[in-house]
Amino acid sequence: MRDYYEILGVNRDASSEEIKKAYRRLAVKYHPDKNPDDKAAEERFKEASNAYSVLSDPDKRRAYDTRGHAGVHGMGFEGFTNVNDIFTHINLNDILGRAGYGGFGDAFGDVFGPQHRTTRTYRGRDHRINLTIPFEDSVLGAKKEVTIQGRNITIKIPPGIKDGQTLRVRGQGESIGAGPSGDLMVKISVQPHPTISRDGLDLVTEAKVSMTTAALGGTARVQTLSGNVDLKIPSGAQPGQQLRIRGQGIVDPAGRNGDLRVRLVVEIPKSLTRKQRDLLKQLAKTL
Repeated sequence: MRDYYEILGVNRDASSEEIKKAYRRLAVKYHPDKNPDDKAAEERFKEASNAYSVLSDPDKRRAYDTRGHAGVHGMGFEGFTNVNDIFTHINLNDILGRAGYGGFGDAFGDVFGPQHRTTRTYRGRDHRINLTIPFEDSVLGAKKEVTIQGRNITIKIPPGIKDGQTLRVRGQGESIGAGPSGDLMVKISVQPHPTISRDGLDLVTEAKVSMTTAALGGTARVQTLSGNVDLKIPSGAQPGQQLRIRGQGIVDPAGRNGDLRVRLVVEIPKSLTRKQRDLLKQLAKTL
């Protein structure tokens, strides 16, 4: 894939107005109404629209600057597949403006001739909100109710969603006349868990075991998001060693399942009775 900044012909530190101006120039040049049945022009129009959609959105642009195309793919943006999708998601009236271009419904009648006059409806703007969810909901999934301009909307939180990820709720944004409504963009913030963290698809926690359990083996009680479980501790377990509870991690959209990794914390007694000290001294002589 070509670099989005290269496609629009702007520097990486370009302002939002410079990005909009660059896209306006390309949209006029390659618009299908000006280039009927020209597949090459249509592809350039889609390419420019993809670049503008990413670079005009602060969250997508930040993800793109950090991780390139993979960053915006991770936010759910795979690019426009057809021209109608562009007309639905980009308000070209706003891009071209009326000064010098006419409204976009009039633009190609006025600029390119009456044979290309079009009548289009335009998509409303997206609403953007922030939503904070418990760690458990980010792993297991949940449904949340939010109120937007007096409307109650149910947000479906998919299992495995990451902190900072943005969800798109189709059709729940602003509406313009008879055109389709924009979307509701929900940026997720995940509250940290007191004892469990995330590493990819794995969950990570700790279990405290006595030095005798670490040496001889036994079991330890471990807290998981679905309840407590007994973990088998092998004899000779070492401080910091990680044991796995299979299938107790995060399930991704492809069905892959992570594990719960348990780091062992071996507790050393701070005080010993005389008998305990004597026994340890005897043990030390045999080691």
